[in-house]
Amino acid sequence: GLSMTEENYTYRTSWMLRRNRFPGKGKLKIPIIPKFQEKPGDFDDLLLTGFDKTHLEDQNHLDRMVKFF
Repeated sequence: GLSMTEENYTYRTSWMLRRNRFPGKGKLKIPIIPKFQEKPGDFDDLLLTGFDKTHLEDQNHLDRMVKFF
């Protein structure tokens, strides 16, 4: 069978990925995510790049957020 590397195990068991990290509501215990409250200036310095413009070897725009539209 397939064995999991230590790095993969650490990633998969990280507290950031645990689905029970947030308390849920209702029968299905679905977490409630509060609506984002934008403040003036939140997006003034936002830099975007298109998904189709990204390449693994490109190190030029690591400060940008990738958009998919």
